Amino acid sequence: MVGCAPRTIRLVIAAGTYDGVLAGWEFRDPNDESTNTTKTKDVPLTLGFATTVHEGSIRSLCIAGNAKKNEPGSLLSCGYDETMKTHDWNKRQTSSGEVRTPSGFGTPMCSAFAPPTDQSTHCIVGFNNEGKICIYKKRDWSIQHVLAGHDGGVGALAVHPTGKLALSGGVSDGKLKLWDLTKGRLSFVQKIDPSATRNGSAHYDPISSVIWSPNGDFYALSHGSHITVREVASGRALLDVELPSKVNQVVLMVGPEGLFVAAACNDGSLPVLAVEDDGESRRAIMAIEPVDSHLAREERFKCIQSVREYYVVTANSAGVVSLMNLQGAINMIMSDPEEEDTNSNSDDDDESGDGDDEDDNDDSTELAVEIIESVRLGTGARITCLAAWCKTKETQIEEEQQQQIEEQKKQEVILRKMREYEAERIAPKRTRPVYSKADDMMDEEDVKKARTLVAKAKKLKGKREKKVKKTKTK
Repeated sequence: MVGCAPRTIRLVIAAGTYDGVLAGWEFRDPNDESTNTTKTKDVPLTLGFATTVHEGSIRSLCIAGNAKKNEPGSLLSCGYDETMKTHDWNKRQTSSGEVRTPSGFGTPMCSAFAPPTDQSTHCIVGFNNEGKICIYKKRDWSIQHVLAGHDGGVGALAVHPTGKLALSGGVSDGKLKLWDLTKGRLSFVQKIDPSATRNGSAHYDPISSVIWSPNGDFYALSHGSHITVREVASGRALLDVELPSKVNQVVLMVGPEGLFVAAACNDGSLPVLAVEDDGESRRAIMAIEPVDSHLAREERFKCIQSVREYYVVTANSAGVVSLMNLQGAINMIMSDPEEEDTNSNSDDDDESGDGDDEDDNDDSTELAVEIIESVRLGTGARITCLAAWCKTKETQIEEEQQQQIEEQKKQEVILRKMREYEAERIAPKRTRPVYSKADDMMDEEDVKKARTLVAKAKKLKGKREKKVKKTKTK
């Protein structure tokens, strides 16, 4: 059953698989005629294309920012075959261009456009062999800078909303690096805690995910089962927790209630944690509980992408892509524990009531996760990466305001035409006077005489023409 989606949302989703298949979906609001051209009421998430674009697995996907904020930019796919391909959403082309990676750099493992939301001018790509990071010009896909990167390969990349900075995480060196993209040089290095020590040397879990907050004031990273959220201005760790399972990807969500982090975990769980400047206590909830170990292989969450506010897109190992609303989980996190105790006590007192009341309470129970729509790719393809683009709330508000202005102008034109028609209908009909330039040069009497002479001349001319016709007929 389709849940409640954001009003007049425009959303596109791309997924890459282990077999090199690239699939794309578009969310069509059933209540919006401008986006739902097929008039579908039951399946708002429709498949636009699904085709093989790489020989081997697709390792990374990213969507460029567009000058037209109501349309997604080009899509970039990076494959195990050491090629990068661009795709055009609007033309529904599965491949509109191909870029060969530099020799010896290996497989492009992660990528991100800069700036990520406004019109993108560059693309940042991290490789596995030598751990290089290349800055490409999006205009002609020429390489502008080659950064040293990480020893052992690049595991994750994230570009700051301004497009001037980027974070990268290493696969095995345990380093998180901040890059100045305008100057093409390293700005800061941070080490993560080692996962183990063998033969006197430290071993680090791969940094699997790095993400900036929408305003760029915070960033989050995950390695192993660890999640850290830091404030950019002070560098303080606002959240530093260890989860029961390995974290594959994290997202930061911002809404009226504050800043939250959600994680896609290997055991099929989806925890949501509040990011607060309070080291004494942590507020969190398991929005989706972990599954049994023998089922976790199919149900584990591989990818998660933030869409807008508390809406996220997830993909699991069984090839299921889901659009979810985590507003219920946020409400449960932010609820007052004292109020919950009071409500639980009142529920205990009401246990002796009728069964109908219990049914009413069950209907009003709020869920932690509302699944808007879920689709399966094929018979269960192994999804390796995910990318999503959504029209921003600000752009939607601007479009709605512009639409209201245009509707108001149309109403004003219609009202003006109705007034003019009513005035013409009520006003008496007037014969339009004959006017010539001679009226300004002659007196009124002379004008009358001239007009009578002209009229007589016309009559005489008419009589002569009739006589000529009669003579011809004879």
